[in-house]
Amino acid sequence: MSKRREAAFVESAHDGEVEVGERVTVLELTTGTVSDYYIGEGAVSPDSPLGSALLGRHVGDVVDVAHAGARVRLEVVEIDG
Repeated sequence: MSKRREAAFVESAHDGEVEVGERVTVLELTTGTVSDYYIGEGAVSPDSPLGSALLGRHVGDVVDVAHAGARVRLEVVEIDG
């Protein structure tokens, strides 16, 4: 007798807000550098200064983050859930 296993994949509803498990593209406003960050395990911790500053933000929001002893201003330009 074999047992059948079923897996349910639940896709989070993309509501335009940065959440754990999403990739966020930001623009560093001083240098013009564009960077992608994944918020979650094995990447940017949601508890880190960067992760906590980005969580709950929307495209167009600007956040100030402490980085390497300086304040950095980042604009959220894309959220990919």
